[in-house]
Amino acid sequence: ARLGYPRQRLGMADDDGGEEPNSFVKLPDPSAGAFADPAFRAQLQKWDLARNSRMCRFRYTRPFHRRSPGAFLRDLFDSDAGRAHLRRVNAEGEWVAILPEGKCEEVRHRIVPCAATSMTHFDRLYEAAKPPIVREGTQLLMKRVDEVMDGFTVTDRLREFLLTANGDGEDYDPYGIDDDDDEDDGSGESNYAELMTTEQRDEFLFRVFAHLALGGSMCQYEERMDAYTEAAKRAYKSLVVARRDRASGEDGVAVASDVYRVDGFIAAGRDDDDTAGGDSLFPGRSVQNFCYVVVDPRKRHATVWYHAYRPYW
Repeated sequence: ARLGYPRQRLGMADDDGGEEPNSFVKLPDPSAGAFADPAFRAQLQKWDLARNSRMCRFRYTRPFHRRSPGAFLRDLFDSDAGRAHLRRVNAEGEWVAILPEGKCEEVRHRIVPCAATSMTHFDRLYEAAKPPIVREGTQLLMKRVDEVMDGFTVTDRLREFLLTANGDGEDYDPYGIDDDDDEDDGSGESNYAELMTTEQRDEFLFRVFAHLALGGSMCQYEERMDAYTEAAKRAYKSLVVARRDRASGEDGVAVASDVYRVDGFIAAGRDDDDTAGGDSLFPGRSVQNFCYVVVDPRKRHATVWYHAYRPYW
């Protein structure tokens, strides 16, 4: 099924070659789309993804250059608007300024692939999973013996798939939280090692889906797959934009947004990895910690979607 984006024509940004920092202005909260919809917001609350999550959108003034995202991200988080409106959750569960004091010198980030324009990305979860993730001919998730994996109580095959190994047989760790000092609890031994490649699971659409399905520490899980796929579809369409692209195939649509995952900061004289100083971007380590920046070069919008996982106990 196609995602049904509002199609846009993407203009090429002018190359001004300047070194002056970009300027950012906080935009009003969205009045349309998933994050403005009471039903979707109720789902986030049910899945415990509302209390430690924030989304902010900014407009920027200078052209965005894909070849230098680091400078763009540094300007965003170091701007007056970024410092005034962007927040993180600290170890005590309090919302505080996302950046420590001092000029931001570097934003640690990674490019997140974002090319999906249809929900066929999830076909293999229905058709090729053995043992099945979804009961044949239905949307019902297959149950399994309860087990705790990485702090999550796994009661169905979907969460088993989301929390276990990738195609090369190693622990799936797309969020960079693996600690070599941790003892192996066996959760990396997967029934679904060949179901999807690491590249497929790294797609932004899949990441959105996985975050919604795993939820927070007090998540009330769904029993149907389509509850998560439909929510992921709506969230994805609210975060990214598309453009006409005849070369992209039958859909004639390609994603026009650029997505980056922010892992931390280096400020003058400080390093957010120094958790003793209280400056870590997240209160702990979890696959459900995320800070994404989605850039729309045509409208010159930058959207920051942040969530911090806090254990219930």
